[in-house]
Amino acid sequence: MHIQDLLLTHFRSYASLELAFSPAINCFTGPNGSGKTNILDALHMLAFTRGFRSHQDQQVVQEGESFFLCQALVIREDIPRRVACNYIKGKGKRLLINQKPLPKLSEHIGSLPMVAILPQDGSLIDGPSAERRQFLDMLISQYDPRYLQHLIQYGRLLAQRNAQLKLFGEQRYFDREQLQLWDEQLIPHGVAIQDGRSQFLEAYAPIFETYFREMVSEKETPSLRYRPSIEAATPEAWRAHFLRQEEKDRVNQYTLSGIHRDDLIFRIDGHSVRNFGSQGQQKTFLIALKMAQYDLLAQKTGLAPVLLLDDLFDKLDPHRLSRIAQLLMTRIPGQVFITDTSYERLSEIFGPEPAREVRYFAVQPGSVTPQKVSAGD
Repeated sequence: MHIQDLLLTHFRSYASLELAFSPAINCFTGPNGSGKTNILDALHMLAFTRGFRSHQDQQVVQEGESFFLCQALVIREDIPRRVACNYIKGKGKRLLINQKPLPKLSEHIGSLPMVAILPQDGSLIDGPSAERRQFLDMLISQYDPRYLQHLIQYGRLLAQRNAQLKLFGEQRYFDREQLQLWDEQLIPHGVAIQDGRSQFLEAYAPIFETYFREMVSEKETPSLRYRPSIEAATPEAWRAHFLRQEEKDRVNQYTLSGIHRDDLIFRIDGHSVRNFGSQGQQKTFLIALKMAQYDLLAQKTGLAPVLLLDDLFDKLDPHRLSRIAQLLMTRIPGQVFITDTSYERLSEIFGPEPAREVRYFAVQPGSVTPQKVSAGD
């Protein structure tokens, strides 16, 4: 699977842009603020129906305009499909496949498997637990549409349960039976999500550990642990927990337990990566998380996902740079998009005769110019 071309209209800094890509590695170089990341943001929009830089669609529209359009020709299993996402102020957003709009945006999730490694991903390590839950949910949803539907229903029912708790507080009364009616609707979705996350970690953790050791050494032992807020993924355990937490939920007017309070714990040699990991360890841990995400997604979908690397190589030592370049050449079969401020750095990393084709683009504000193609073996 690969993206053959990209067309943008009034998307962030681009009034109009047309690009043709290599099915292997594509590198965009230019100074900070030139618009390199906007190209990756558009690709992310086409995979997930939203960009990674902002959840507000109106902020994506070029200043002074009323709409944006991004579209691409995606080749999946030798079948071309034109994927387009457009947004009009006051009317909303649509996603179209071969010019036919999808009834629901969520139906598209997983159709274009993609993994992104971004500067803001550092929040996976040092940010709130919501960042790590989102990491789990976005990954699993790409290969398991039932999981995504459980998430949607859980979110809807959780909002209604919280509204009921708030109403109890405002009206100064409490009806246990009424609250338990919401519990019985919420619990099946919560149990399914918790079970899905546990099964995911069983398959994912060994892949992650392998990537981490390949980029560092066998001397350090990384570990991932899923920490659910409810002990077991069974309806009985959830009911018992909600009953024990009932008074606290009533006082706080909020559901204090459930899959919306779960977390992932990251450690190296038994120590918290967040509190004790060096900058290099944290960045390597993060890259290994995403590389393992790529591998698992490929296994589950039977497709080679698209890989986005935004400003990844800055501040990495030569050893890690060479290891990552080797992985991109030998372990990542799918299409790769890379941004960097230095053409010289990327051309040195991949060399004059790379194992895969590398296509370079020079980026200036509002424009992108094809620069060079280094043919692979």
